[in-house]
Amino acid sequence: MIKVIIVDDEDLSLKRLKRILMESGAVEVCEVFQDPEKACEYAAQHRFDAAFLDITMPRISGMQLIGELRKHQASLPIVLVTGYEEYAVQAFDKEVTDYIIKPVTAERVSSSIQRLQQRLRNTTALPEPIAPAPRLTVQLFGEFTVLSGADANNPVKLRTPKTEELLAFLLYMKSTTRDALADTLWKDLSPQKAWTNINSTLYYVRRAIGDNSDVPIILKDRNGIRMDREVIDCDLYEFEALLRQIRQTSTYQPEMFERMDALYRGELLKGRHYEWALPWSRQLEMDFITTMETAAQYHIQQNQPLRALHYLDRILQIDSIREDIHREMIMLYLSLGRRTEAQWQYQRLEELLQEELGSRPSSDIQQLLRQR
Repeated sequence: MIKVIIVDDEDLSLKRLKRILMESGAVEVCEVFQDPEKACEYAAQHRFDAAFLDITMPRISGMQLIGELRKHQASLPIVLVTGYEEYAVQAFDKEVTDYIIKPVTAERVSSSIQRLQQRLRNTTALPEPIAPAPRLTVQLFGEFTVLSGADANNPVKLRTPKTEELLAFLLYMKSTTRDALADTLWKDLSPQKAWTNINSTLYYVRRAIGDNSDVPIILKDRNGIRMDREVIDCDLYEFEALLRQIRQTSTYQPEMFERMDALYRGELLKGRHYEWALPWSRQLEMDFITTMETAAQYHIQQNQPLRALHYLDRILQIDSIREDIHREMIMLYLSLGRRTEAQWQYQRLEELLQEELGSRPSSDIQQLLRQR
């Protein structure tokens, strides 16, 4: 049933419309008003689905009343009922659902009811489901950090270094077998002792992350253990998804590079000397550097040298003796007429090469500065 109010200062017109609406079987008339101001007072405290309004009324016209009613229900459907056709254009501007010319008939009102039903179906359609808030927020790049939910003030406290390593391994691998866990984290123990350690350590991990609900974060079966990625907000997972997107597209978006830059806060699990993590850490570092090179070239092509310089410098923060990157930055500085900064970049390279390799910059870089 559609719940409506009727506002009309003419008693006979009001009663006629009320009777037709009620006889339709599809409408419940909540209230009728001859005084528009009382209709406004009612709307401030009650909810209804639509309003049938006369246009020509004392003190507040139907057009003005639309605005007053929509202060309380912003998208309230309106049907205007009037004896005058000249208000049709104004009605269109007010986005009314229908416009009925008096005297009203059951057939014409039936058509308005159908329009209201369609309008209400459209506006009450189920919204897109909202993704649940993450139950774990994880940072694997740089300092390993695990937060319960999205609360930055609630870091997870893990019982032992082994508990921490097990959680890090599960987060990185996403899915693994008990045998792989035993071979990686307890390779010096017998299979029976390794499995005992897996079970006890996993218990402490689950307790630390609050994984005691009916919908667990760590899922176990006879074949293995996996993390429910749907409830984990992890920088590595976003990084990997972005990397795939960048590799698969031929049309780059600057936002992709900016987000990759923000996600990579340092090497994977920095300061944790886990043997199993070292090759993965190096590979991710190389992936990041390659992406920053792509970003720099993209911005050079877009004639945005300052953004390119930023991404080139990000590479040098990781691999400071990349002579080709220093060369690219020197050339960009020179193209901008910033010779002092180009000279400083050269001196920086010269010092780094001397300190790290006992060598000097290649002659072609020296020649760049002489030519310009």
